[in-house]
Amino acid sequence: MSRNCDDALANLYLYLDSELDGMSAERIRTHLQACGGCSGPFDFELRLRAVVRDRLDVKVPEEVVARLWGALRGQGSG
Repeated sequence: MSRNCDDALANLYLYLDSELDGMSAERIRTHLQACGGCSGPFDFELRLRAVVRDRLDVKVPEEVVARLWGALRGQGSG
């Protein structure tokens, strides 16, 4: 693994969250396009984020939400 790989993987979440400056983001983007070793983890994270985003649309029944709030309130009084 090269230093560029280390840099790309260390900054992967910042890159995916669009939290890098333009020059750093471009450096990571260029590396990910060219590096087969780093593109795997990148593709996995993209797919994982898509699944999580899709699952966030699932509606939780009100009774479950009420039970969770009740349990959380109970923890604070002990």
